Amino acid sequence: MNLFWFQDTTVNASIPLGYPESLKTSKETEVLVALSLSITCNALEMLSLFVGYTIFSYATGMISTCCHVVGSIILAFVLLESLSVTTLWYCFAFTCVFPAFIELVTIVVISRVQGGK
Repeated sequence: MNLFWFQDTTVNASIPLGYPESLKTSKETEVLVALSLSITCNALEMLSLFVGYTIFSYATGMISTCCHVVGSIILAFVLLESLSVTTLWYCFAFTCVFPAFIELVTIVVISRVQGGK
């Protein structure tokens, strides 16, 4: 949520001096899309946790926890150092998409195991 407050700083760090307004608009849209997708991936993880599919999958929980800890550290650097939007996409891929993908795979495996009984 802090990234929403620092969105202008992140966008301004991504564009060169004397930029056209269309470039700033496209970078703002890029940041907004990255944040929206990260919230969606986190919602998917929380939903699968609360439903109980992955609550007892210790490996999935450990992967998710490690990715989110690293993501918090990277996000702090993005905010404090005013890094570019490209760095935000790398952070998003490693800390949101990867754990959400692991959650989906775990849900599919658990559903197939329970469906086979």
